[in-house]
Amino acid sequence: MSSQLFDEETVKALQEIFKSFKQPVKDYLVVDKLEDPKDGEVEEHHHHTHYHLHHPGEGCHTCGEAKMLATELAKISNGQLTFEIVEKGKAGSLRPRYVPAFIYGSSGLNIRYYGLPSGEEFAPFIYVHQYISLNEVKLSSKVKEVVQSIETPLHVKVFVTPECPYCPLVVDYFNQMALLNKNIMMETIEAVELPLEADAYGVQAVPYVTINRIEDYDNYGAEPVEVIPGYVPPEHAVKVLVKAERKIKRGGSSGKTST
Repeated sequence: MSSQLFDEETVKALQEIFKSFKQPVKDYLVVDKLEDPKDGEVEEHHHHTHYHLHHPGEGCHTCGEAKMLATELAKISNGQLTFEIVEKGKAGSLRPRYVPAFIYGSSGLNIRYYGLPSGEEFAPFIYVHQYISLNEVKLSSKVKEVVQSIETPLHVKVFVTPECPYCPLVVDYFNQMALLNKNIMMETIEAVELPLEADAYGVQAVPYVTINRIEDYDNYGAEPVEVIPGYVPPEHAVKVLVKAERKIKRGGSSGKTST
């Protein structure tokens, strides 16, 4: 089939993934406005690397492209992946912190991607839907056991860029952790397109992960309980989650960097 966004090889690869789905997945896509952009307003498609800087409340320069991506994936998947597009002012309990917001169709609606999933970030964006549909993850049994033991709500923010080669690995395993445990609110934030919190945290390189109290969800740039600068394997990351949980239970929040 022809596609406005993908070459023929990519379309075939996507179709093979969607054929593996055991049940359909429906995401929410939250945008600033439901109206289509005016002619010429969308400057690049998602697989390019030209972005506009954006802060909450300043409008959304990539929402039009996000809607195009959603429409194209729904068509390629033959209905296995669909999107309910919601205007931010009517998002209600979805509580997106940025737009565009892809809120994945897991039972807890606790896994999000803010920005346009392009470059290296497109793969984990697709894989998380496969995990949801198949109701399975690829983490080791030891990591799964520890993740499932977490009882305290945690807010995980993973800052990424489209060119970062290690970011997809971190995003992928944190997405899986959040699928296993609804106490984990997992957000991927495209730090070039949405720099507000990356700047607040002084992010110099990605991936960069902050683990925050869920009570600070609406507090942009809130002091993290733990920080993971750079890539670490899931076996290490889950230990940092447990450490953050212990600190919160003790009532502490130092923002100390974990390595």
